[in-house]
Formats: sequence, structure tokens, C-alpha cells
Amino acid sequence: MTQDKKFIGFDLGAESGRCVVSKLNENKITLHEVHRFTTHSIKYENGFHWDILAIYKEIIVGLTNAQKAFGSEFDGIGIDTWAVDYVLIDSDGRIIGYPYHYRDDRTDGMMEEAFQIVPKNKIYNKTGIQFAQFNTLFQLLSEKKRKSNLLNATDKMLLIPDFLSYLLSGKKKAEFTNATTTSLVESDTRKWSWELIDAFGLPRKIFPEIVEPGTILGALLPSIAEQTGLNKTIPVIAGASHDTASAVVSVPAIENNPEKGASWAFLSSGTWSLMGIELKQSLLSAQAMEYNFTNEGGVEKTTRFLKNIIGLWPIQECRRYWQGKSKEYSYPELASMAKENGFARSWVDLSDPRFLKAGEMPEKIIAYLKETRQTVKSDIGFIIRVALESLAFSYRNTIKEIESVSGNKIKILHAVGGGIQNELLTQLTADAIGRNVLAGPIEGTIIGNIGVQAIASGAVPDLHAWRMIVANSFELKMYEPKNSSYFDENEANYKNILR
Repeated sequence: MTQDKKFIGFDLGAESGRCVVSKLNENKITLHEVHRFTTHSIKYENGFHWDILAIYKEIIVGLTNAQKAFGSEFDGIGIDTWAVDYVLIDSDGRIIGYPYHYRDDRTDGMMEEAFQIVPKNKIYNKTGIQFAQFNTLFQLLSEKKRKSNLLNATDKMLLIPDFLSYLLSGKKKAEFTNATTTSLVESDTRKWSWELIDAFGLPRKIFPEIVEPGTILGALLPSIAEQTGLNKTIPVIAGASHDTASAVVSVPAIENNPEKGASWAFLSSGTWSLMGIELKQSLLSAQAMEYNFTNEGGVEKTTRFLKNIIGLWPIQECRRYWQGKSKEYSYPELASMAKENGFARSWVDLSDPRFLKAGEMPEKIIAYLKETRQTVKSDIGFIIRVALESLAFSYRNTIKEIESVSGNKIKILHAVGGGIQNELLTQLTADAIGRNVLAGPIEGTIIGNIGVQAIASGAVPDLHAWRMIVANSFELKMYEPKNSSYFDENEANYKNILR
């Protein structure tokens, strides 16, 4: 490969997004950020919403900046975002209301109501998706319960990346990796489960055609091309639009035979932590459901068998809390204070619902420690250390559960994403799981986004070839276990505080 290929990728998270131009040449890729922006949200008395048109405006700015910096010719444009949230549009493409944020409380209690209609085990056996109150299914049921006519007025429900791709291409499709997170896609057929959709009384017409990751939706709309200066022939590609699916594409694993059973696991580390393995089929056992594992869509007909873990959200919320108290700390400063504190010997159950909600996070951590009669200190370093060690214990439990359910022996953990920049957490992870952690690349999600585009355009033959390119392009760091005995000795104590 001698000729440069250029791609534009958008990676949107719960707090911020960025537009990145990637150049591919001689089996190496380079990344060039051209725009970073806030993923705008609005919280007021009647709900917590995404300001989707403000986000769309940032997309246009990103495309314009890409053109100014790298010219008008590109080989693809792709968007990845978080999962489950959606935009409702009518037959003329007009937005019906502000889309809800997955942290809005309108879905409180909706899972229990759903299980009265269709039993929990039947939903899992159909979809293989873990149960979380913010899943699209439960959001739609809340929508139906509160505004019964709204879904009837809807032409299509488009998940966030699908909606943004629609604004660029004019095509209303549902990309598979993100569609699976709705809890309404059959794991075996990779299609909508009309049986579940009918059982829950949801209108069939609102569900768009599902397409596989790497599908070329069409050329950039002429109006967008004119506005940004880009060539109107650039393909808009439905990549692995679920950010975790993109992150897994970036894992520089050399093994290329999932049928034999994965010997490596992945960890996508950020606001959320997603830990799992890549398989060629779903695992729908009663044990998988008991442990609340999810079977989400992957690239090249793979399944991401994983668990959602709350991740760095508590750290982010602690930092926001202290900012509100006029105490400004960077993430490296917080990690340094946690390191100086030493082992906490106190932990919280990060799956407790209180930690999902925004606000007052240090007070919530302290309250939990008091409720469970553990050592409590108000020091900032102590509170952050409690959160980090609790997260490492969560990783330890999850690795053991993966091995138990799948029968695979995990030899190494590949960690990607911004969370690996917290070197204390990455070392604690290696200590907790008792295995080497190969950290990198940091920009895992956008790299995977670009990778699916490169495969779709024919610039790279397949997923394995892309992972070799990733390994050849970025610095990776190996973390070996140093203090596993701490987690071995305290595992029983940790489990005693779990609810």
C-alpha cells in the first residue's frame, strides 16, 4: 500500500466528541484531530435530553475543519457514539421532541413492568442483551406509557449515530452493532425481533432496516458538501457505530481464530468500562443471564460477549463535585493523591444504583462505606482510591465470570481507551486479575471507527489485517501484576460488602 487513504471519523461520548482525520499509508495510520466539542445535553424540570441539533452543528464544523486542513477528497466518513438513545422523526424527517438522555429517570421501574409482559428469561433468550434500565426497549416502553400517541406519529426511530448519518446521507438505516443494544434484535438472525416488538405493543413501522457494520449508506448529501467544501461523492459509511464495537476493532490482538475460544479479553476503559471476549456465536446460558452478560453485535459476524461496568464515571463525578466547591483537580492530580494514600481497604459496590446517577458522588461513597461499616476517611486521595480499587475488584470478578461462562482461559487483557491513561488504575487492574494487561491504543474507539471504514472501502482486507496495522502504528505498554496478594487476601472482605 503506497497511496494515502484518508478518512473522517467522529467519535462521540457522553461528555465530549471529536472529529479526527486519519491517514493510512504503508500499513501505518496517523490521527489528526481537527475539532473537539461538547456533546450538548439539556437538563430541566421535565427531563434530561440531548441537544441533538447542537451536536449536529458540531458535526458540520468538524467536516468543515477537515476540508480546510486536508482538502475536499476523502475515502469515507463514519460516526460512532454511545448506545441505546434515539431520535424520533416523522415521515418528513422532522424531529419529534428532544431525544432523552439515558440517565433520565423516566425508566425507573420500567424493567419490572416489562417483565410482567414478557418474562425476563424469554427476552434474554431472544436477544442475549444484559438488563439495564436505560436499554432502548425500556425507554420506548416509558415513551409509550407517558405519551401514548407519540410512537404512532413516528415514522422512524433512529439511534443517535444512525440519525447523524441520516443527516449526512439521507438514508434511514439501523447499524447492527448499535441496534443490538436495544434489546429488540434477535441474536441468531441479526434482525429485529418482531415477536418481542409485537408483544410490547410497539409499532413495527418505526424500526428501520438493519445493516451490517461497514455498509456504505450513500454519498454525502450535496447540501452538506456545499456547506463544508467537501466532495459530494464521499461515501458515508455505517461503521461499527456503537463506540464499544469500534473500540474492540482497535484491539491489537494477534490471535485470529475465535472458533477455538478466545485466550484474550478486552477492556474498553472510559466513562463506562466494557470487559469481555470476542466470539463467533452468542452465549445465552442461564449462567450468562445470571451474571448479566450481554451479547452485542461485532464486526465480521462476531459477537461481543461482555459486561458493562460503571467505569470512570464515579471519578468524573467526584471531580465535578469538588469543582463545585471551588477545588480544581486534574485527573492526574487525583490519581497521584490516590497513589499517595496507599491501599484503601474499603470498597463500594459500583453496581449499586445510587452510583449511576449524577451528583454528590463523594458523599454517596462515604455513605455507602458507613452503611457497610467500613473504614471511612474524607480525604480526597482516599475517596478516589476507594473508587479505583472497587473498579479493579469489579474487573477481577468479571474475568472470573467470563472464564466460568465461556470455558475459555484468559491469558492476557487488552485495554484500550482514554481510561488507560490512569496508570494507577491500569496497574491495579493487572494486580486484581493476576494477568498481564497490554494497554493501548489510547484512541481505541476512533481507530476502530476508521478501521471499519478502511475495510469497507477495500483499503484493508479484513479485521485481522487492521489489527496488525494498529499494532504497527501505536505504542503499547505492558503492565505485569505486582500486588496480586492484596486482592487475593481481601476478596472475601470485598464480597461481603456487595449487595
